[in-house]
Amino acid sequence: MILKKSMIRTLKEKKFQYAGVSLLLLLAVTLYVSLSMAVTTLEERNARFTEDYKQETFHFVPSEPVGSSKLQEWEEEFDVTLEARSYYDADVDDSVLRVFSQTEEINLPYLSEGSNPTDGSEIAVSSVFAEKNDLHIGDEVEISGERMEVTGFVYLPDYIYMIEQLTDLISDAEKFGIAIASERVMDQWSSRSQTEITGWSSDGEVPDGFMEAVRAETTILQFVEAGDNPRIQFVDTEIEGAKSMNNTLPLFILALAAAMVLLLMRRRIEMQRKEIGTLLALGYRRNELLRHYLGYAWVIGLSGTVLGLAAGAGLSVPLSNLYANYFNLPALSMFDFNPMVLVIGLIIPLVLMLSLTAWGIHRALKVEPLTLLRPKEVTVGRKSWLERLPLLNKGSFIQRFRLRLLVRNKARSLYIFLGVMFSTVLLLFGFITFNSMDQLVETTYEDIMTYDYAVYYQSLQTEEPADGSDPFTVGEVNVKGQDAKLTGYGIETGTPYIHLLSDEEKLNSELKEGAVLSTPAAAVLGVGAGEDITLTNSLNDEEMTVQVAGVADVYIGSQIYLPREAFNEFLGYPGDAYSAVWQSEEPKRGADVYQIEDKQKVIDSFEATSGATRSSVIGMAVFAVVISVIVLTLLTNLIVEENSPSISLFKVMGYHNSEVSKLVLSVYTPVVMLSYLISIPLAGLTLGQLMNSLVEQTGFILPTDVSLWMAATGFVVIMLTYALSIALSKRKLKQVSLQEALKKQQD
Repeated sequence: MILKKSMIRTLKEKKFQYAGVSLLLLLAVTLYVSLSMAVTTLEERNARFTEDYKQETFHFVPSEPVGSSKLQEWEEEFDVTLEARSYYDADVDDSVLRVFSQTEEINLPYLSEGSNPTDGSEIAVSSVFAEKNDLHIGDEVEISGERMEVTGFVYLPDYIYMIEQLTDLISDAEKFGIAIASERVMDQWSSRSQTEITGWSSDGEVPDGFMEAVRAETTILQFVEAGDNPRIQFVDTEIEGAKSMNNTLPLFILALAAAMVLLLMRRRIEMQRKEIGTLLALGYRRNELLRHYLGYAWVIGLSGTVLGLAAGAGLSVPLSNLYANYFNLPALSMFDFNPMVLVIGLIIPLVLMLSLTAWGIHRALKVEPLTLLRPKEVTVGRKSWLERLPLLNKGSFIQRFRLRLLVRNKARSLYIFLGVMFSTVLLLFGFITFNSMDQLVETTYEDIMTYDYAVYYQSLQTEEPADGSDPFTVGEVNVKGQDAKLTGYGIETGTPYIHLLSDEEKLNSELKEGAVLSTPAAAVLGVGAGEDITLTNSLNDEEMTVQVAGVADVYIGSQIYLPREAFNEFLGYPGDAYSAVWQSEEPKRGADVYQIEDKQKVIDSFEATSGATRSSVIGMAVFAVVISVIVLTLLTNLIVEENSPSISLFKVMGYHNSEVSKLVLSVYTPVVMLSYLISIPLAGLTLGQLMNSLVEQTGFILPTDVSLWMAATGFVVIMLTYALSIALSKRKLKQVSLQEALKKQQD
């Protein structure tokens, strides 16, 4: 009972320190539980939607219609399910609405509200598009001059990540959406619609020989497997990325909290040496005292984990809905309970806290009672190599005192170093991501791709292109010896619409010596300038070995650029043939046009998401500052507590509070600055490695250079955080009385 009262009294007296550690633990558990639960729900929704609504295994776009009899023949021969689906890209105000015919076997539509369109003037639109464009069931929308009634909200399993072009990076539901319409409506648009063939196989693989059989009948304009389709694959990549972050970020915060508990317990035992010695002399067993001091860890651990579990579980629901909205996933389940997440979120933090605390306490309690009752001997100690440096040894008393305080508390210096590094890396991650999005757009879509429109044709063209148009050939190629697919571009070396830049040096002329790769392609293949790669073509048995002449600063897409004539020869096309053109004037959609790419819409899509990016950067910065303030304030408070006799003595000697603060609190400023400087390249390197590990799934790489404004802004934020923690600890320093030094002498 006496020990229990002592613990309650201590917790009240040091409530700021213990509450701060509990808050660190709460943040770690909240992050882990909320992310884990949200990812589990997202994964479950994705799996159910994929399976129950028969997501495609592949789809291809033929250059000419394929009859149902031929599809049935292929189904029987290759044991697959095939279904033709038509779609029409309609302009709705400033947006594009891709309207699909309704399917019965593959990519089945899921209606979250309303009903399927059956009449010639009805349509069901994607929920997120309706939300962004303020559409409701029963509203009318004008499509191609006709008024269509919205009958429901629909989801399609092959448009989970809703992007217009496969090469798009950002989904912007305000500018692009999907819809389904009745057969009567699609028949009205048949002259302007496109047709694709979707396929499904039980093993999720394209049957051997299937593509060759299709190509024997018709030219394939596009063939995309589900694993290479960003509309399908991007959600899996996001799930894996979220899992990786969930296994690192909360664990690091948890480690900070556990280390802080260890520091506090060591300090508590050091301050209560005589009390411990007295209790042992009175007959208390060491195990009883061990349980007493473990009570502090229990209070911190339970309060942090239980509150973190509750907060994380509650936060996971809106987080799951946010994920689902972004990925256009229906809410097939609202909350997927994962008991292992709750067990890990509760057990691991408690075990870690109690184990470290028990280890620290056990070492302290091994001392004999009589030794504890005696005043602690003054440790003479040896000067460290830093203190013996002539330059540092010649300083004033204040400088030498600060140096001794700094170098003789290595554990605390390391803790501050790691805490500041963690906050800095997190802060710079946000800055780099924010800046990289702008740089990616400027470099890729303005400096390199100078065209305004790209027009893709239904079949190969051989006639002379119109004035102002520049022809190119596009096709998919494989790399021998590697499980990688590249989008090949056969271009004219003198084209005015593509400037293959590398550090502002133009590489177009290097195409005469070999091939130029995009940055993601080079990262996926692991090759650089001067190395050879062998390309293979599924259209025929041709192979072509080319030397990598350079790597361009194209950050989106795994692409390889070759001279058009050489690329056509490799594909088996006529030397002067082309499948698309780049141009500056807005094209007209004709019967022979398969697809039109408007570059400005891509740029607008990036700019539309800049608000969300800024919000995420601000959120990350706030989180980094909160962690930094908690860590630094806890440590500076601990410094004041440990050095209270010296602080009291300085006050007796006539030092003012501001002078004492510089002597004691600001001593770790060099550690903070050193940690920040080391964190700058570390943040760029870590993010670069992360992007390289995900490039094969995402198809893009963000530039990870840390610019001067990022370094300067981050430095200001970290130093202001440090100043805030010192200001908070000055209140405790002012409370140290002049009698503290005398009390220490009496002890």
